[in-house]
Amino acid sequence: MKKKNVIGALVMAGMILVSVPFGANRSLNRLREETLEDAYYYDSTGYAIYEGLEKQLGTAQNFLTLAERYVERFPELDPYIDELSYRAEFCENFYGPGEPKEVESYRLLVEASQALYEQLEKVDLDEKDAKYPRQLIAELESEQDKLERSSYNDDAREFNETLTRAPASLLRELTGVKDLGVFE
Repeated sequence: MKKKNVIGALVMAGMILVSVPFGANRSLNRLREETLEDAYYYDSTGYAIYEGLEKQLGTAQNFLTLAERYVERFPELDPYIDELSYRAEFCENFYGPGEPKEVESYRLLVEASQALYEQLEKVDLDEKDAKYPRQLIAELESEQDKLERSSYNDDAREFNETLTRAPASLLRELTGVKDLGVFE
């Protein structure tokens, strides 16, 4: 009888040990999804991170369209066009909403857009196109400012902080729950 009780206790302890990471994974992923739903898609001000990112991508593509008109006349634009094209393509195929790699890919998109803008300012654009680089960079910077001021960032920081506190910090590696990216 004692042997059966010991085996039963060991089985029960094993089941508890196995269930803890699964439960923690489910809870932390639910919290992560709630943070995304509550702030990534529409934050407390009604701003949607994903719409801001789409606007940045659209602005980058407008930079490319403008620069490609002048690449034959100014071949020095070509490496900047290539870099921005690469960054834009990468952003279109990002890892998922709120992923740190998504945040990084858009940061690099903005940098590549800025570099192309600086090159466009150095070349002699046609009169009808001369105003566009400044307008496009203003659009990009405005959207970046909105991204940085979004309440999503506070929510993401709070979620990331939750992952550093016990017991989540102890179970984090076992659960595979990832940080949320912060737009700064």
